Amino acid sequence: MNKADLRNAMKIQTVNDAVRLAQHRLPRPVFDYIDGGAGAEVSMKDNRAAFEAVRFLPRFGTTVGIERREISTQLFGEDLSMPVLVGPVGFTRSMHPDGDLGGRRAAAKAGTVFCHSSMSGHPIDEVAHGAEGGPYWFQLYFLGGRQGAEQLVDRAQRAGATALVVTLDTPVPGNRERDLQYSSALPIRINRHTMTKMAPYVVGHPRWLFNTFRDHFTLNLANAVGLTRDGKPISEDESLLHWIVEPPTWDDVKWIREQWRGTLIVKGLVTGEDARRARELGADGVIVSNHGGRQLDQVPHSLAALADVVDAVGGTTTIMVDGGIRRGADAAAALCLGADAVLLGRSWVYGLSAAGEAGVTRVLDIVKTDLIRTMQLLGARTLGELRDGFVQS
Repeated sequence: MNKADLRNAMKIQTVNDAVRLAQHRLPRPVFDYIDGGAGAEVSMKDNRAAFEAVRFLPRFGTTVGIERREISTQLFGEDLSMPVLVGPVGFTRSMHPDGDLGGRRAAAKAGTVFCHSSMSGHPIDEVAHGAEGGPYWFQLYFLGGRQGAEQLVDRAQRAGATALVVTLDTPVPGNRERDLQYSSALPIRINRHTMTKMAPYVVGHPRWLFNTFRDHFTLNLANAVGLTRDGKPISEDESLLHWIVEPPTWDDVKWIREQWRGTLIVKGLVTGEDARRARELGADGVIVSNHGGRQLDQVPHSLAALADVVDAVGGTTTIMVDGGIRRGADAAAALCLGADAVLLGRSWVYGLSAAGEAGVTRVLDIVKTDLIRTMQLLGARTLGELRDGFVQS
């Protein structure tokens, strides 16, 4: 960690502070990739609005504020320091050279899960073995189609991933209108055309440019490297094309369950019906998610989808949720409403963008501290007690 990152991390008191620092540090196309959503960004805004609309019902006079709150938990047999996980986000190396390695190290220090995106600038082996401790999960897109997915599953298994997270909500990329104005989608190709397009945005962000230069402009899709089809190597562009032509189906989930020896999680579900289907096919858990509002716009927000899934499979499978979580109070609300854990998406990469690994560590600490404070103010001693009517229906 360099001194500039440490200084910036000390400036982060809330996730919104990290947002402002990230906006200052990043070229606008990179910041908008993080900050934007699909279409009119209705679902993205609804995710935050839903958490802000939650009303707590504290129990007064029952506990002492300084009493220890137990927020450690066990998920799929793995001990975690808190029910707050670091979720998969693509192209993090374009935000800061620490990228997923920084996220992995910060999560391990915090004693929680790091879930590594297929769309990473760092390969599976490097991230899996990039930190001591802390569970490593791998999120699967079908890069290279079914054949490429088989190779990625094998790499993840050999690298020691304890869970495979199969994302179903991205059969095609969402209509992210903010990105369209730049004519250069991530991953950025380093050539004369893209550098000419990016130059006006980069010139005002010398630190980002310097760090990216020191990282040898490594902005490629690392997990697509070495993939083959019918025994022949395929390019990064070909891997993306085959993913769109052959996105995962429920039959693929069944196939993965048959060969994957670890925990299987299905991500991107917003209905109880799909959650039941995932459970019936052998998934150990589901992640309720509208992809942070980045795929189909105008779908149910995180908490509405969570309620439907809890009604359908609550008590019979592990339920996690992401989308719009920026505070420990947001995590507490989701836990009150039936989630077993939450995942941070944009929140941790705002921290990464602002201050590298130190920024991720700071964001995780802020969310953990606020979760404990919220429990103290509610009068809940344990995570289990959060289910006992602390949220207004």
